Amino acid sequence: MSELDNTGLTERPPMWDDEAPEGVLNPLEGDDAAVREPLSLLGMPEVGKKAKSRDLNRLSEASVPVLEMLSRISDALEGAREGRAWRRRLDHLSKLERTVLNDALGAGEVSMALSPGAPGEGVVQIAETVLPGVWLGIAEDANGAPAAHWVEVADAPRALREAAALRPRADIPFDALTPPRDAMNVMGVLAEIRARSAAWRPDERNHVLNFTLFPMTEADSAFLAKVLGEVGVRVSSGGYGAARVIMTALRNVWAVQYLNGLGAVILDTIEVGDVPASVLASVQDFEDSAARLAEIREAYAS
Repeated sequence: MSELDNTGLTERPPMWDDEAPEGVLNPLEGDDAAVREPLSLLGMPEVGKKAKSRDLNRLSEASVPVLEMLSRISDALEGAREGRAWRRRLDHLSKLERTVLNDALGAGEVSMALSPGAPGEGVVQIAETVLPGVWLGIAEDANGAPAAHWVEVADAPRALREAAALRPRADIPFDALTPPRDAMNVMGVLAEIRARSAAWRPDERNHVLNFTLFPMTEADSAFLAKVLGEVGVRVSSGGYGAARVIMTALRNVWAVQYLNGLGAVILDTIEVGDVPASVLASVQDFEDSAARLAEIREAYAS
């Protein structure tokens, strides 16, 4: 990275305890419509809604393959409790069968969009089902047409983990950075983020830097966002404790903002480490999902 251009930064007094937080990494924020899009693209019902009774009637036309896939997902949930991930393509199912399967699984609270990672690839969109730890995904080709459908059971989708391993850079050229004139704390923050990014190991807990009441000027925020950057991976988690997650361009570093019901940032953080907890499914989630799936299978088989 060459020396960053510091022009265009606006002046603003530092944010102290008596000011409402707006989000240190607000410059990274963009239109989150692409993150919400998986729900409609995958043909899933509205978040938090179960399939309508009229959808259940269509099972007679797609019962065998759908029930078979639900059985495989049930087995995979048992394996997930022991740390085994599972993924299966759904392209062999007809459009009707995929629709019925989507209706059976419902829409959960987490969705994500991954921009193309290489020439010739398209956008990858993934949505959690009503069963935490069960994900539906679709990959587009370079022309925007659906190229692959799949279902997977894992704490986090494979595509997200692969992007986290391959897309961000390993380090930032700290010595080449020139902070803006009005910077106050950004270089110290970057030094800590850089050191923790390099030192983190998979068996360690994530380290969280909380900026909610941390004094940062607008110049600090803009420079921090510009240096960290992003790699085209955004995650949205709704429901109670809604969150927005952005994979930065520095390995093991995530921008995580927690929102209130009006969409305002109430907790503004950087997480250094694995996929943030607001996205991950836990062992308890797998257990709860297995029990709920048993009820769904019974309803669809009756």
